[in-house]
Amino acid sequence: MDERDAAIREKLSSVKDTSEEVKQLEDQAAAVMRAARAEISAALNKMKKETQIEVEQKLAEGRKKVEAELQEALANLDKQKDDTIRALDSQINALSEEIVKKIGIRADIFRDM
Repeated sequence: MDERDAAIREKLSSVKDTSEEVKQLEDQAAAVMRAARAEISAALNKMKKETQIEVEQKLAEGRKKVEAELQEALANLDKQKDDTIRALDSQINALSEEIVKKIGIRADIFRDM
């Protein structure tokens, strides 16, 4: 009976030792998981910052390109406006001369009467 009690105590003590070992392993696993989560979180934050910087750079480049195209388009519009005004001025001058000639001819007709 004593031998049996000793064997049971030994088994119980080994079970207690194993449960302590399991508890330590669980704690270690939890610590590894926390570290892995922290590492992943840091990596994600770094990627977000890098991506944000890249996006901002591309947006700035796009804005510069659009601004340059807009300035070019405005310059073209101003040139077209000036060309149109010059063309209209020459047509106005031609029409004015024609009107003056016709009025001059008609004035001569009335003078002769």
